[in-house]
Amino acid sequence: MKWTILLAHLLVIWTMTVAEDSVSKLKIKVEESSSDKIKLSCPDGFHFQSTNETTRTLEYKDENTNEYVCEKDPVSEEDQVKIYVKFRTCDNCVELDTTAAVGMVVGDLVATVLIGVAVYSIASQPKATLITGKKTSSKMGLINNEASANEDPTGNYQPLNKKRMDRSEYSTLPERR
Repeated sequence: MKWTILLAHLLVIWTMTVAEDSVSKLKIKVEESSSDKIKLSCPDGFHFQSTNETTRTLEYKDENTNEYVCEKDPVSEEDQVKIYVKFRTCDNCVELDTTAAVGMVVGDLVATVLIGVAVYSIASQPKATLITGKKTSSKMGLINNEASANEDPTGNYQPLNKKRMDRSEYSTLPERR
């Protein structure tokens, strides 16, 4: 059993090494020549398609996104090496440095604290204030104290009739149940 597993592993290793040898080792070299350019170089004996240049320098621009092909003079499918270069640039971007990021965070915190203090100061005020001025009503007070009720010249109160005390509706308190 363990000999079959060993043979299987050896077969897999041999297959992988043969597959690597059969893959074309011809590749286009990509080097960063400066901060805004890259340099593509064809392998020995190859040149870029439709030109006789062996190297090509590309700027970081969206219009330079393309498939670049290196080929030999007698063109065949096996004599081509291809690379696809995709540029993603941002034309209207602003670079964000550390001081700008810290400034935005601190500004946000200060604004949040100021809004919190404003809301607290408005919410902590008393809801209603008493008016200290004296207002007189246009209506006359209907309930006077008893001393003035007996002396009431305007007739707002009627004196109690002692004879009808037992029959009058409000002369006695009702019994509690």
